Amino acid sequence: MVNHDTTACAFPALTSDFLRNSDHLIDNLFADLWKHVGMKTLLQRCGFRKRSGVEVNAVLYCLTMWVWLKSSSVSLFARDSLRTFCAAGKDVLYEAMNREDWNWRALHLRVARKALHQLAQPGGAQAFVLDDTIKIRSGKKMPGVSSHFDHTTGRHVMGQQVLTLGLSWAQGFVPVDSELFTGKTNVRDLATPFKDGRSIAAVRHRAAVSQTKPEMARAMIARARHATMLAMSPLSI
Repeated sequence: MVNHDTTACAFPALTSDFLRNSDHLIDNLFADLWKHVGMKTLLQRCGFRKRSGVEVNAVLYCLTMWVWLKSSSVSLFARDSLRTFCAAGKDVLYEAMNREDWNWRALHLRVARKALHQLAQPGGAQAFVLDDTIKIRSGKKMPGVSSHFDHTTGRHVMGQQVLTLGLSWAQGFVPVDSELFTGKTNVRDLATPFKDGRSIAAVRHRAAVSQTKPEMARAMIARARHATMLAMSPLSI
């Protein structure tokens, strides 16, 4: 007999407290935030387009809800929650995640810029912060997986390591950019080659397997200062 019970989502403490102590529903709150940020316009400016089917704004909204609700897989999310948010099926979400031409970094930078305009106070003390958290992965066919030394546990683990750059200041923290870092040991190769070796996804994959973390950090800081941080003047970094 298959057990279809799922564990409740574990939200961050601030999110949990806000939802518990207010009359806001999760989907309404998220929909209002999506509109306030202007995600539909940002997606268009970053070149996120689909020729047919469910519009790209709805697809990306569902993908973001999947991540935010911390469902363990797209299939589980599609079974339990997807139809609540849009008419897309799980195949539409998988197709979106496999698009090689969508510029996720450009979208990330634009959203970060919006957040910084709303939250940060110009002139205050600010600092870039780097995090290289490892997400343990055991799938043998999952690309980007390699062996990493986990300083928390003191042992080598198989997983994906994401180098994330954020801007920190007295009132908060905003993630600005990120890059997948692939180690040199026990690397899981791509199951299938990229359709276009010049695509955005292919270029980022080559960076993941060829660059060192200091090289990635320098590139991310340069992009952040140009695309995001310069919009907040004056800055003390």
